[in-house]
Amino acid sequence: MKNIILLLSFAFMQLFVGNHRVDVWKTITIAPKESFDIDKVKAPVTLEIKNLSDEKITLVSTLDIPNEITAKSEFKYRLPKKAILRLENRNTTPVSIYLHYSSSKSIIVNNKELR
Repeated sequence: MKNIILLLSFAFMQLFVGNHRVDVWKTITIAPKESFDIDKVKAPVTLEIKNLSDEKITLVSTLDIPNEITAKSEFKYRLPKKAILRLENRNTTPVSIYLHYSSSKSIIVNNKELR
């Protein structure tokens, strides 16, 4: 009887492990001639990027997306699993972005895991 209760409680816990959502809101400054990489997402990610600066930001990806985020504009996209997205600041002044992402797993940004 104890084994059955233990197995049922373990199965019940497994149902809720995959339902955890990661929501991150960050304001990030990208230095001149630097980039910001979102690497190999482990699960689909809902991504929202607001360009807070007066300069454009270049987007580099193999996905079918726009090439840039213009000044004071917003970019919304759902990145598929294992996608890579690079934001490049090709300007001579720093740019600031407001990043919001939502996913069932954390993502790797500039070789660091954000949670």
